[in-house]
Amino acid sequence: MQLLWPITGLLALLSAVDGRAIASKRSFLPWERDSSTGFGTLTTQSSSNGSVLRVVINNPPLNTYDNKLNNDMNDFLLSLVPANITVAAPPPKVVIFSSAVAEFWMGSYDINLLLPSADPFDTNQTQKLFAQALNYPTLLRTLPTIFIAEINGRATGTGNEFLLQCDMSFAGPNALVGSVEVAIGGLQGDGGIQYLVRSVAEYLLQSTAINATEAAAVGWVNRAYASEQELGSAVDAIASRIAIFDAGGLNGTKTAIRAFGPSAEQSAQDIASVERLFPEEIQILPKYLELSKNQTLNAFTVGMLRDVESVKELYE
Repeated sequence: MQLLWPITGLLALLSAVDGRAIASKRSFLPWERDSSTGFGTLTTQSSSNGSVLRVVINNPPLNTYDNKLNNDMNDFLLSLVPANITVAAPPPKVVIFSSAVAEFWMGSYDINLLLPSADPFDTNQTQKLFAQALNYPTLLRTLPTIFIAEINGRATGTGNEFLLQCDMSFAGPNALVGSVEVAIGGLQGDGGIQYLVRSVAEYLLQSTAINATEAAAVGWVNRAYASEQELGSAVDAIASRIAIFDAGGLNGTKTAIRAFGPSAEQSAQDIASVERLFPEEIQILPKYLELSKNQTLNAFTVGMLRDVESVKELYE
C-alpha cells in the first residue's frame, strides 16, 4: 500500500492550506489573536507589558489538531520567528498555552487527514498540513520564547507531543496525559519518546494515560496542582517572574537545556518509523473513527486511554 503522504522534504511546505480562514476584523501585533483571526481556534491575552502572552486553544469538542488548529498554530508560531518580525514591539518572552475546552487541552492529529479520502482536501493539501504538523516541534525547541503548557484536561497524541516540546508544563486536577499511538498501530513521534524516556515506558507501551499527580511523580509534567485556580495562579506567577529577565539570558539557558533533547537525526528516524508503520495503522483508523463517532466527545474518546475495554474494541 502506498503512503498517503511522502515525508521526505515536507518541512519546506509551510504555507496555509485552506483559503477559507476568517479574515481578522482588527489590527494588532502579529502574535496577538482573537476569534476573528484565521480559523478562530486561538485567542490571546497579554500581560506584564507584553512580555507574557497567554494563548487559549478553542477547537471543540476535542481540540483536535485538525486543519483549523494546524493552520492557526503554524501561523502563530511563525509570527514569533525573529526574521519574520517587522514591528518595533518585541515579541513575548513567555507564552502560556491553555484551553477553553474543559475535557481536552489538546487532542490528537485529525485521523481523517491520514486517510486516502480526506474530503474536502486533496493529497497535496494533506501533505502541506502534515508538513506543518512536523514543523511545530522545531519551532517550539528553537524559538527564543519560553513556552509553558498549562494543562487541565486531556493531552493525547499530538497534544501530548506538543506539551513535551514546551519548555515547562504544569497540570491541574483534571489533567490526563497519554499516548494513543501504539493502540492504533503507530508510535509517538516528534521527539515525544526521547523526552519521556524510560521513566514512562510502561505508559507508552500500554498506550494508556495518567493523571496530574502521577505525571508529576514520574516527570511527565513539572508540577501538579490541586485546583484549576491554583494552577492558573502558579503558572501566571512563574511566567511573570521569567518575563523580568533579559531575553538573551533566557534564550541561552533554553538552548543549553534543549541540547539534551532528541537530535535532528533521531527525529528523522522517528518519522521514518511512522512511515514504515503507516500501512498497518491505516487498517485501524476507520474503526477508531467509527468508535469515536468521528472524533467527538463520547464514552470511547473519554475512556480510551484509561479503560482497557475501550482499547479492545479497536481490535474486535
